[in-house]
Amino acid sequence: MSPPPLVLRWTATVALGACGGWAFDRLNLPLAWMLGAIAATTAAALLRAPVKAPQKLAPVMFSVVGVLLGSGFPADILDRAGRWSLSLAALAPYVVLITVAVAAYFRRVTTFDHPTRFFSACPGGLNEMMLMGSAKGGDEAAIALVHGMRILTVVYILPFAFQYLGGADTAAVRAASRTAALPSLPGWAIMAACAGLGVCLGKWLRLPAGVLIGPMLLSAAAHLSGLPNARPPDALVHAAQVMIGSGIGCRFVGIAPRVFGRAVLVSLGSTALMLAIGGAFALVLGPASGAGIAALILAYSPGGITEMSLVALALDIDPLFVSTHHLGRIILVLSLSPLLFRLLPRPRAAE
Repeated sequence: MSPPPLVLRWTATVALGACGGWAFDRLNLPLAWMLGAIAATTAAALLRAPVKAPQKLAPVMFSVVGVLLGSGFPADILDRAGRWSLSLAALAPYVVLITVAVAAYFRRVTTFDHPTRFFSACPGGLNEMMLMGSAKGGDEAAIALVHGMRILTVVYILPFAFQYLGGADTAAVRAASRTAALPSLPGWAIMAACAGLGVCLGKWLRLPAGVLIGPMLLSAAAHLSGLPNARPPDALVHAAQVMIGSGIGCRFVGIAPRVFGRAVLVSLGSTALMLAIGGAFALVLGPASGAGIAALILAYSPGGITEMSLVALALDIDPLFVSTHHLGRIILVLSLSPLLFRLLPRPRAAE
């Protein structure tokens, strides 16, 4: 009895993503397994290959990343968090400024209506902005495409920029962070408990990116309490990166290359504007916050929390600081966007 066609598509897509990740890893490129998977599956999607990522496994892969992040919590986390108050407080004006500036950019260069323009400009999660924009009458497909391109652009630009312009030695980071031994049986049990219970905790508390944050919190608690090693091995982390990267690439299934090209051009402009604003905040906050400029640039970049946490891990740039700020940004966007939507002036001319 042959496997169902859907299972074959899932298997072929993940295998394609793994091949892309392997190729990038052989080239010593940053964040190789995720970026390689993105490149391979995006190319296949634009060539109209029937790629499809197994989305039901996505929470499992996100939970692996959460457990990995939690296993890196330092013992002085409370002392560190106290020093982050300035950079966390500055997230509110950052969110407002980016939303207003990028909405104005979209008004000038696109034909988006007001809801589509606004929710495409908000630096929030793809799914949340798509749902909120659709509820306000926006074009769900356009919002999803803009946010998908934003995440894709940021995830590709920053690792290469840090490696080739900033001097980050990702090969050395990979060698230093490589897990030498597999976890013990108690370690595997702790990881499984942190992942499974963490996903449930995240959903119960309705945390943004709960499938990532819930496991991260439980993994951190286990790590700080001195329980046996519960750090996911390299092979599992690479598998998670391949699955996450393949999911990003498969978002572009059904999009014509011409539409994709136009979206790339529009997204490059909006992403450049977001990165410029984030970079300005990083430069201003750097001397006063005590955080490094590199960590602040990643913390104020307009990428997804999972993707940017992986970038921070790959570059060894304070992943906890970066993920905490991205979580704060998402919470602020979800809280402030309904109010900003009502306050921002609408164009007088009929759209």
